[in-house]
Amino acid sequence: MKKIIIILSVALILATTGTSGFGLSFFQIYIAAPLLLSILLLLIKTKNSKLNQIVSCAGLFSAILALQPYYSAYTYTGSDGQVALIYVAMPFYQLAFMAVVAFIAWGTTPSTER
Repeated sequence: MKKIIIILSVALILATTGTSGFGLSFFQIYIAAPLLLSILLLLIKTKNSKLNQIVSCAGLFSAILALQPYYSAYTYTGSDGQVALIYVAMPFYQLAFMAVVAFIAWGTTPSTER
Protein backbone atom coordinates (compact mmCIF):
# COMPACT_ATOMS: atom_id res chain seq x y z
CA MET A 1 0.00 0.00 0.00
CA LYS A 2 2.85 2.38 0.81
CA LYS A 3 4.52 1.87 -2.54
CA ILE A 4 1.27 2.52 -4.41
CA ILE A 5 0.67 5.76 -2.53
CA ILE A 6 4.23 6.93 -3.16
CA ILE A 7 4.09 6.10 -6.87
CA LEU A 8 0.72 7.81 -7.31
CA SER A 9 1.92 10.83 -5.31
CA VAL A 10 5.00 11.22 -7.50
CA ALA A 11 2.87 10.89 -10.64
CA LEU A 12 0.45 13.54 -9.35
CA ILE A 13 3.35 15.84 -8.40
CA LEU A 14 4.64 15.63 -11.95
CA ALA A 15 1.16 16.20 -13.40
CA THR A 16 0.36 19.11 -11.09
CA THR A 17 3.65 20.94 -11.41
CA GLY A 18 3.62 20.32 -15.16
CA THR A 19 0.37 22.24 -15.50
CA SER A 20 1.69 25.24 -13.57
CA GLY A 21 4.26 26.09 -16.24
CA PHE A 22 6.43 28.17 -13.89
CA GLY A 23 9.64 26.15 -13.98
CA LEU A 24 11.22 24.69 -10.86
CA SER A 25 10.67 27.22 -8.10
CA PHE A 26 9.39 27.63 -4.58
CA PHE A 27 5.92 28.07 -6.04
CA GLN A 28 5.96 24.57 -7.51
CA ILE A 29 7.14 23.17 -4.19
CA TYR A 30 4.20 24.96 -2.57
CA ILE A 31 1.83 23.42 -5.12
CA ALA A 32 3.26 19.94 -4.47
CA ALA A 33 3.39 20.39 -0.65
CA PRO A 34 0.36 18.21 0.17
CA LEU A 35 1.75 15.33 -1.84
CA LEU A 36 5.24 15.79 -0.45
CA LEU A 37 3.73 15.69 3.02
CA SER A 38 1.89 12.48 2.11
CA ILE A 39 5.15 10.84 1.05
CA LEU A 40 6.93 12.12 4.16
CA LEU A 41 4.21 10.75 6.44
CA LEU A 42 4.59 7.32 4.87
CA LEU A 43 8.35 7.29 5.29
CA ILE A 44 8.37 8.40 8.95
CA LYS A 45 8.33 5.58 11.48
CA THR A 46 5.94 6.33 14.34
CA LYS A 47 4.06 4.34 16.94
CA ASN A 48 0.74 4.98 15.22
CA SER A 49 1.56 4.29 11.57
CA LYS A 50 -2.12 3.72 10.77
CA LEU A 51 -2.76 7.44 11.37
CA ASN A 52 0.06 8.36 8.98
CA GLN A 53 -1.37 6.07 6.33
CA ILE A 54 -4.88 7.54 6.70
CA VAL A 55 -3.61 11.12 6.39
CA SER A 56 -1.40 10.28 3.40
CA CYS A 57 -4.37 8.66 1.66
CA ALA A 58 -6.38 11.82 2.36
CA GLY A 59 -3.61 13.87 0.76
CA LEU A 60 -3.61 11.62 -2.28
CA PHE A 61 -7.41 11.83 -2.53
CA SER A 62 -7.36 15.63 -2.31
CA ALA A 63 -4.66 15.79 -4.99
CA ILE A 64 -6.73 13.66 -7.33
CA LEU A 65 -9.70 15.97 -6.79
CA ALA A 66 -7.51 19.05 -7.36
CA LEU A 67 -6.13 17.79 -10.66
CA GLN A 68 -9.23 18.84 -12.62
CA PRO A 69 -9.20 22.51 -11.48
CA TYR A 70 -5.45 22.68 -12.16
CA TYR A 71 -5.93 21.32 -15.66
CA SER A 72 -8.89 23.59 -16.43
CA ALA A 73 -6.89 26.62 -15.23
CA TYR A 74 -3.95 25.55 -17.38
CA THR A 75 -6.08 25.18 -20.52
CA TYR A 76 -8.29 28.25 -19.91
CA THR A 77 -8.32 30.49 -22.97
CA GLY A 78 -10.45 33.36 -21.71
CA SER A 79 -9.31 36.74 -20.48
CA ASP A 80 -9.99 36.26 -16.77
CA GLY A 81 -6.78 37.00 -14.89
CA GLN A 82 -7.99 35.41 -11.66
CA VAL A 83 -8.09 31.87 -13.01
CA ALA A 84 -4.46 31.35 -11.98
CA LEU A 85 -5.36 31.95 -8.32
CA ILE A 86 -6.28 28.26 -8.14
CA TYR A 87 -2.53 27.58 -7.88
CA VAL A 88 -2.38 29.74 -4.75
CA ALA A 89 -5.56 28.57 -3.00
CA MET A 90 -5.75 24.86 -3.77
CA PRO A 91 -2.64 23.66 -1.81
CA PHE A 92 -3.92 25.49 1.26
CA TYR A 93 -7.29 23.77 0.97
CA GLN A 94 -5.59 20.41 0.51
CA LEU A 95 -3.45 20.90 3.62
CA ALA A 96 -6.49 22.04 5.59
CA PHE A 97 -8.36 18.90 4.47
CA MET A 98 -5.44 16.75 5.56
CA ALA A 99 -5.40 18.49 8.96
CA VAL A 100 -9.12 17.86 9.46
CA VAL A 101 -8.73 14.19 8.51
CA ALA A 102 -5.72 13.89 10.84
CA PHE A 103 -7.71 15.38 13.72
CA ILE A 104 -10.65 13.06 13.11
CA ALA A 105 -8.44 10.00 12.64
CA TRP A 106 -6.39 10.86 15.72
CA GLY A 107 -9.58 10.95 17.78
CA THR A 108 -11.00 7.71 16.40
CA THR A 109 -8.00 5.40 15.97
CA PRO A 110 -7.06 3.48 19.09
CA SER A 111 -3.72 4.32 20.62
CA THR A 112 -1.11 1.56 20.59
CA GLU A 113 0.47 2.93 23.74
CA ARG A 114 -1.35 1.52 26.80
